[in-house]
Amino acid sequence: MCGAQNYFVAGDPATTAAAKKKNSSGSAGKIVAACVLVTVVAVALFIFAPAILGVITQQQDSNPAFSILQPQGQEPVTVPREELVQHALDLINKDRADFGLPPVQLSSNQAAQVHAEDVFRTKRISHWMTNGEKPYMTYTRYGGEGSVQQNVAIAGFSPEQYEQCRTNILLDCERIEPLSTIAELQYEMMYKDKECCDNGHRYNILDPRHTHVSIGIVYDRYYLAFVENFENNYGLDISVNNGQVTISGQLLEGQELQQIDIYYDEIPTREIYEQNKHMLSYSAGELVAAVVEPLPLGFYYEKPEGLILIEANRWGQGDDSPSSVDVMFNLASAVRKDGVYTLFAVVEDGEERFKATSYSIFVDSE
Repeated sequence: MCGAQNYFVAGDPATTAAAKKKNSSGSAGKIVAACVLVTVVAVALFIFAPAILGVITQQQDSNPAFSILQPQGQEPVTVPREELVQHALDLINKDRADFGLPPVQLSSNQAAQVHAEDVFRTKRISHWMTNGEKPYMTYTRYGGEGSVQQNVAIAGFSPEQYEQCRTNILLDCERIEPLSTIAELQYEMMYKDKECCDNGHRYNILDPRHTHVSIGIVYDRYYLAFVENFENNYGLDISVNNGQVTISGQLLEGQELQQIDIYYDEIPTREIYEQNKHMLSYSAGELVAAVVEPLPLGFYYEKPEGLILIEANRWGQGDDSPSSVDVMFNLASAVRKDGVYTLFAVVEDGEERFKATSYSIFVDSE
């Protein structure tokens, strides 16, 4: 028997919840009492975050809103976007406060929203965009210069049942209430994430290094896509000019740049999406090079096997403080073929190291 209340299980794409039953008399040709297939998968992953060379920006409405599908003959209802985003941000920061962590600020980066829209269109949860991009690629394409780690969650019907609900073949389909659904998804990622994802989403939410989060939400009556892009954004600026890379800025007191790791990915394509869309995690690609501080004359690094070592042209502290960053190097020696070369700045803070910023550079000779 179908119940009347949705429940959410992170990591289980076959979770079912129920629609209220209705007497089928007088409803020939319609399926009336069907269980609503609710898919809720919060997929986070351990990753670094990157950037893309040519940054593309979008003009957005100052107050965009979501359109909710309604039965035929009724006008669409809209919900202000900022209300849903603020609701999600409040939940995130309450979870962090419960564990003694500082709040994260709301980022203006649009990659999370773009990703949520992509998931909503396909009705398939994935860290890969349908164009083959990983989260850090999209993040930088929309102007991101920090490090990003992504959580994704969905609630709703299977694609087949979604269409049946939307076209009234299925009647009395249980409808999405966005505020409560977002709250349940956030709870799943915080407190029911062990079996699904080894607490990857929970660790992401509670990462003390995170400074910002951008939030993507898209929904209608029968489906909701929810994306959290957590950022380590410490204000470092990255620029690339003819292969010459410059990284500059001021880290927090006690933090010091140690090296810059360079990872390689193939150029994103639809085929790559098709190959990886079922995966519930993603990696930063293949480590191919590292940028290090130049040594004094007469000293040499012992080069690791299979890894290109690049000594920076400049590795200074602009104000003589270890927390100040002023680095310049040439990427050319690391580029052996077309693809995406992602830069991860490794920062040391006490005995810990973390990725503070990153940048993906697209190389396509065609």
